[in-house]
Amino acid sequence: MSVRLTVTRSVVGAAAAVVVAGGIGLAVVGPWPTTAREPIGLDVVPEAARSVAACDGPLLVLGRDESAPGAITEAAAATVVSASAGAAPTETSLATPDRADTGTAPSAFVAEPSDGRPTDLAAASASVLDAADLRGLSVSACTRPAMESWLVAGSAATGASDIVLLTNPGDVPATVDLRVYGAEGAEDPVAGQSVVVAARTQRAVPLAALRRGEESPVVRVTAAGAPVRASLQSALTRTLIAGGVDQVSAAAPPATTQIIPAVDVTVAPDSGSSAGGLSVRLLATAADTTASVVVRSVADGSVVSQQDDIALTAEQPLELEVTGMPIGDYTVTATAAQPLVASAWTSTDISAPADFAWAVGAPAIDAPTLVAVAQAPGPTLTLAAASDATVTVTPLAGGDAQTLELRAGESRTVTVAAGQTYRVDPGSGIVHGSVGFAAAGQIGTYPVFGSAAAAAELTVYP
Repeated sequence: MSVRLTVTRSVVGAAAAVVVAGGIGLAVVGPWPTTAREPIGLDVVPEAARSVAACDGPLLVLGRDESAPGAITEAAAATVVSASAGAAPTETSLATPDRADTGTAPSAFVAEPSDGRPTDLAAASASVLDAADLRGLSVSACTRPAMESWLVAGSAATGASDIVLLTNPGDVPATVDLRVYGAEGAEDPVAGQSVVVAARTQRAVPLAALRRGEESPVVRVTAAGAPVRASLQSALTRTLIAGGVDQVSAAAPPATTQIIPAVDVTVAPDSGSSAGGLSVRLLATAADTTASVVVRSVADGSVVSQQDDIALTAEQPLELEVTGMPIGDYTVTATAAQPLVASAWTSTDISAPADFAWAVGAPAIDAPTLVAVAQAPGPTLTLAAASDATVTVTPLAGGDAQTLELRAGESRTVTVAAGQTYRVDPGSGIVHGSVGFAAAGQIGTYPVFGSAAAAAELTVYP
């Protein structure tokens, strides 16, 4: 097999003092007496708030009507599944002022706290479409809004038709700024500044309006006034043939280690229609740094590709091509001395009706959390361990639990059922997870997000 990758503080000493009085100087040299006191602190749990999960909504299409090339309309409705660990969540519909039609509205789910703690809530959506201008499987997790998000996916080059979605499920309007990173560094496009997202509203901004022609963009979304859920719908056309669609969640925040639990390679390396493999997108968010990318087989943990000393220039995305990889699932780990964000892209066989998927860096799971499995074909749950962990995966509706013993750096895939919800308990360990789907000409994935119910204790000092 040949794999190729392109491109206490401590203070010790003596104190000296000079006392001058009435013209007489007295020097005193010696150690000053010291007193060490530990600050008094109180561990408290913040008051429980409502749990919120906002969804992408239906698949959208840009410029389907030739008389209105900038119009955004619905292409396919979404099927949504939801569940909570307490009372059934409340579903609300969101306004869509940027759409030219009155199709299906995106949903948001709210669960009230129970017994003084947030209620664990999970939801996910799926859409399938096979039209001349848009085809493929799109899946995404419905997630909490955030004050800052990173979209590490998509393209604004010819053939791409990508849309940034800004969803505000709350009761207070938000003002959002979009910064786009590309080959020439960071830009603050006029179309992405001071975007008002009203309460219970979803805004849609074409990526090409932010940085037309950029092949490997990364978008930083910053909200003020209220948090928003940021995501990206990505669609591709190859020589007038629909090449796939995806709805991409925000990636894990910048960190020195990014773990992408599962990237599904579905094309053999000797296929005449595709080189097989995947591409990895990296961005150093703060400073120049050197990165390492390791690709391991989920099946046996073997390293199939490793590239060290990858030079990253701050605020300039880098795309790496990893080819010659056999069919299978792979965990991608990117590390650097400075914070970075990461994602990976893969596609089905482009000689047949094609699809693609973006897999983004997944956040850490260090407490029990619910995972909703979208209503889509061939679902699997992959867990990658950042530390030694004994993980229990339990169907929320009842049934036998699965227990996984994972060593640090090890990944494991378990079969799950479409439309069901599971509780993932990492015990005392830390894991990263993703849910993947695959069928003929269809591929999709989304990361597992930590539970809102896992509110950490805060230490308060008087």
